[in-house]
Amino acid sequence: MIYKAISVLDKVNIIKKRGIRKRGKVLKIRKEVNSYYDEDGGTSILYYYTVSFKTNRGKLIEKEIEFGVKKKPNRNPPFDVDIIYFEDEKNNLNVILENNKSTIFDGFFLLFVGIFFLCILIYNYDGELDIIISFIKNLIK
Repeated sequence: MIYKAISVLDKVNIIKKRGIRKRGKVLKIRKEVNSYYDEDGGTSILYYYTVSFKTNRGKLIEKEIEFGVKKKPNRNPPFDVDIIYFEDEKNNLNVILENNKSTIFDGFFLLFVGIFFLCILIYNYDGELDIIISFIKNLIK
């Protein structure tokens, strides 16, 4: 959980710092129902936007935004949204919504839960870090 949270937060931070802000047009919305339950006891639903926009080089891009939103949009496509895109050195294009604070909140929540469970694990093993490190290595494999 800690690794996943840090990787998501790091990716969002890099895109926000180095990315280019644009106005994109939502072409379609994909609904995804997750198998785990949310805090209300129901299934978790995320909406992923496929946006179309022009890069600074004038290339027309159509790409699904990487992190979904929890709230269903009030309108049907097409409509405009603010996005941030970042093209890395391998020409991979990452696109996020500019004002999607739930992704950051979820990342910090996942980080907090992971650290909480790690603290419980350390407390229960009386500080025997070798056991904890081998446990974490087995989880990663």
